Amino acid sequence: MNSFREQLAKQCMQDDPPPCASVCPFGLDIRSFIRHLKRGAFGSAFRLYRDAVAFPGIVSQLCDQPCQGACVFSAQDGSIALRDLEAAAIAHTANIQPNRYNLPKRPAKIAVIGAGLSGLACALRLASKKYTVVIFEREDRTGGSLWDLLPEEIFRPELERQFMHETVELHLSTPITDLAQVEADAVYVATGVGGETFGLTLSGTGACASTREGFFLGGALVGLTPMEAIADGLTAAKAVERYLKVGQMNEPLRDHSSRFHPDPNLIPYRAPGPVPSPEGYTKQAAVEEASRCQQCQCDACVKYCDLMRSSHKYPKRVEEEVATTIEPVSLSRKARLATRLIATCNHCGLCKQVCPVSLDTGAYLLDSHRRMVEEKAMPWAYHEFWLRDMEFSNTEASLVLNPSKAKAPTYLFFPGCRLGGSEPGLVQKSFQAILERQPRSALYLGCCGAPAEWAGQTGLHEKAMQQLCAVWESLGRPKLVFACLNCRQQLQRHLPQAEGISLYELLEQWDYPIPRAEGIQSVAVFDPCPSRDWPQAQEAVRSLARKASFQLEPLRMERAYAQCCGWGGQVDIANPNYAQGVTQNRIEASPLPYLVYCANCQDVFRRRNKAAAHILSAVFLDGGFWEREVPTATQSRENRRALKRTLLLQYAPEEAASMETASPSAPLLIVPELLEKMNRSYLLREDAEAVVEQCEQTGRYLNNLEKGTRIGHAPVGNLTVWVEYRNQEGCRELVNIYAHRMQILEGSGDV
Repeated sequence: MNSFREQLAKQCMQDDPPPCASVCPFGLDIRSFIRHLKRGAFGSAFRLYRDAVAFPGIVSQLCDQPCQGACVFSAQDGSIALRDLEAAAIAHTANIQPNRYNLPKRPAKIAVIGAGLSGLACALRLASKKYTVVIFEREDRTGGSLWDLLPEEIFRPELERQFMHETVELHLSTPITDLAQVEADAVYVATGVGGETFGLTLSGTGACASTREGFFLGGALVGLTPMEAIADGLTAAKAVERYLKVGQMNEPLRDHSSRFHPDPNLIPYRAPGPVPSPEGYTKQAAVEEASRCQQCQCDACVKYCDLMRSSHKYPKRVEEEVATTIEPVSLSRKARLATRLIATCNHCGLCKQVCPVSLDTGAYLLDSHRRMVEEKAMPWAYHEFWLRDMEFSNTEASLVLNPSKAKAPTYLFFPGCRLGGSEPGLVQKSFQAILERQPRSALYLGCCGAPAEWAGQTGLHEKAMQQLCAVWESLGRPKLVFACLNCRQQLQRHLPQAEGISLYELLEQWDYPIPRAEGIQSVAVFDPCPSRDWPQAQEAVRSLARKASFQLEPLRMERAYAQCCGWGGQVDIANPNYAQGVTQNRIEASPLPYLVYCANCQDVFRRRNKAAAHILSAVFLDGGFWEREVPTATQSRENRRALKRTLLLQYAPEEAASMETASPSAPLLIVPELLEKMNRSYLLREDAEAVVEQCEQTGRYLNNLEKGTRIGHAPVGNLTVWVEYRNQEGCRELVNIYAHRMQILEGSGDV
């Protein structure tokens, strides 16, 4: 916890300026400036610009535009035309006169030696604060190097405009030869290129500070360009004011540097429009040019992490809310601000992938989830269904097969629990294909423990991993073959000594014969989020798809930037709207059908009417796989039972008889609409059957004489499930079903 907080403080670049602003001598807040222009607020943009540069009419003419070279679009010769936009802000602002403020006069007196760019900037800023400012200039005119850079008719009106409300005592043709001539509380020496330094040198301990207390120097005198000289004068004004207020010459040295360098591949590019006319951009053209700017900020985590984007929270804000949730500051210790936020992370790892310094906010949230579970502060309802389903996969649906009876099989095929629940036939055909090429192969049906890890249940996760490890050890540590890359990711983290390979790489290595689809169909390969750890698997899937005659069109976010389909973390119960929104965003990434290699991806897409098919369907099935139905939660369990039974009948028929299970005393009829409601509520047919059976056996139910139904309840895990049903001849009909989190304590009158 603390290490993540420390990492955030040291490494997070959320507050670093964009590259363009980092090289701007004035440190102009370019993002805010552009935002104003995008909405056509030229006046607001101008005021921001003027406050930053002091002399907007001069800077917009002379700026050497270092921002252009730093722009992320410079590689495409399409840098944002900031200087032209600055000129447009001036041209399209109705009133460019400086504001007049009625401030009380300050008692201190400051002397400025030199009326060039830097000296005038310092004098303007201090005069606007109502200090007494005296300027000494050896020439008979102000402006310094401006006379060599711009026509007088351009810069003279600008200087007069900016000083129109300020009082400055100006002494022209007054060379200073000795600082003893100057009576002031502070002195800024800005005598220009080759000017007199009076023996002063920069101390390096503060901005513009000399080695002599109360004396400052800067501008072209210390080798700065005209734009840097103006910026230095403004900085000198801050340094002088700090000295006058606290007696210290340690105003921080100006530093607008940035560690942030955006990845051009993650930023959409739009080519520039027509070059502005000599009169500059029109309002509309300026808005269009400003709209090209992508507001570069170290915000890839917020742009590409569904959770941070939808909650509008950067990692620092996430950490603050989560820390307050784990260690509530309220006396009641019930201020659990971010409980749902913690339980909503998909744990896809994309936040770490796109972060320039690899901050892993997802790992932090997972650790926070564990802490909340330890404190019994995480609602059990968020994950109970998945934990019960994991238990089912590792008990009733679990199976170890070793057809060759080899003491040490070459391969152990581990398809994972979800593929068997969604497409049991593909598990069977995959195992057959493996046995054809390597008869000394075994199979293990079970769950890798991911639901327990996502639920923060450390003990249950360790139990699942120990069960898997025991099977692997008992078979002599064979090489694992994975159909699910989430399972492979789990074992890499928690059983790293187990060597493994994806089924897709194996099929590619074997040059497995693949039926060619009729015609050429364009599809997009949708990579499951764990696949980014295994680019070899990603490429193998694409190779298999091409062999099946599919024409592949890339997704913008794929491979290393693979995004979660919405299933990860099993957040559908904790935050169903969020999960559905994530899935919808993935669907809208392409109008093409998706070829997937994760059963969860396939099912969540199909559930929302997106054409999706597993790559194994293209390998093993002869067409018709785009139209297959999505199994309900009940069907998923029935599929896993059927898969186990089928495999036993094929490879160990003597054990198949052990799978016979007791049936309810009477069949339970459920109409499709009610089955769909049960599926949305994660209630299984077997749950309803068990509750009805218990009501009938115990006689504990209420009669609704008007409807001719019986109403009863029974616990299912931590839930209390209520059923309304009626007895028919030879069967029972379920009329309604619902569940709640309360437990009814019989005989006490309490709930």
